Amino acid sequence: MTLRLPLLTLLLLLLLAPFVSAHEVGDSQIVVEPGDTTWTARIVTGPTALINRLEQAAGRVPSRDLTPEQAAQRLADLASALPEHLRITIDGMPVPATLAVEQLSLPADQAQPAWLVLRAEGPLPAGATRMTWQFDLLAGQTPLLLAGRTHWVQGGSQTGPLPLHPGPPPGLMPVAVATAVQYLHLGFIHILPNGPDHVLFVLGLLLLTTKLPPLLVQVTAFTVAHCLTLVLALYGVIDLPSQIVEPLIALSIAYVAVENIFVRRLTPWRPVLVFTFGLLHGLGFAGVLADLGLPAQDSVTALIAFNLGIEGGQVAVIALAYGLVLHWFKDRPWYHARLVTPASAAIALVGLYWTAERALA
Repeated sequence: MTLRLPLLTLLLLLLLAPFVSAHEVGDSQIVVEPGDTTWTARIVTGPTALINRLEQAAGRVPSRDLTPEQAAQRLADLASALPEHLRITIDGMPVPATLAVEQLSLPADQAQPAWLVLRAEGPLPAGATRMTWQFDLLAGQTPLLLAGRTHWVQGGSQTGPLPLHPGPPPGLMPVAVATAVQYLHLGFIHILPNGPDHVLFVLGLLLLTTKLPPLLVQVTAFTVAHCLTLVLALYGVIDLPSQIVEPLIALSIAYVAVENIFVRRLTPWRPVLVFTFGLLHGLGFAGVLADLGLPAQDSVTALIAFNLGIEGGQVAVIALAYGLVLHWFKDRPWYHARLVTPASAAIALVGLYWTAERALA
């Protein structure tokens, strides 16, 4: 009975593995332009994903392998529902908005980029200062450009009040502090909930290493390594394609988990391997941060804050796992056989699945 909850949780994770993706940064962008009496916005996104979400919202089965002509026709059939998914408030008051298709490019050659441009428009009351934005057909981290600043929107969630005019409004935090808070948040959510591969890697380390000193050695090695390659990759010193990095990250998860099954105590080479794997994970973090972009000003602040956010996410994973499971079971004689082995096997299977998926993709 005592092991039923953690094992069911790991089984659920294994079953959900095909449907989760790591390093999720959206392929969309939003640009909002306030005018004298109206505001306009353009949303650039991937056409197939948006069509599928519109179909799901309408209760239809998502289409697959649409030709350009079929995609254009399907989008025309569903376009009237687009405004239902856009919710705008200005100074706390909801405002009506139109949303229509402005441009669709879906080349027959799949090697060419495909995009969809939507144009939104609505009234702008005199003296308006703040806008909140929500468009629930997007996924991942999406940049929203407004009044000379970039705000990151999490999927289809609603933003907080965003300033409509350039410059920090009186009473708000300095720009450098706002940048630090923003990238600290982006780093943290890249681990929880958007980094299931990194979460499984940390859990793999934790399962075998239940004592604090050796765990700190491994976490420190991992942190130093991924910080190093993150910085080097961002500044162009290291450049490895994600097609190589991502399968290797997944393989590192599987390796750590498999080693947990066959050894009962920390091996002398484990910290060295963790450092090596940390170099790989740092390249993955760099890919995400490159997609997110660093601000022209305060780029160093953003980089440090993003790293601190990642560390905060990893610490949160360790604290949750330790408090919910390890604290209660780590000293039991059956700990390795009944918890470490099945949990590591589940993690290894997920890691191998991701390795194959990313290698084939």
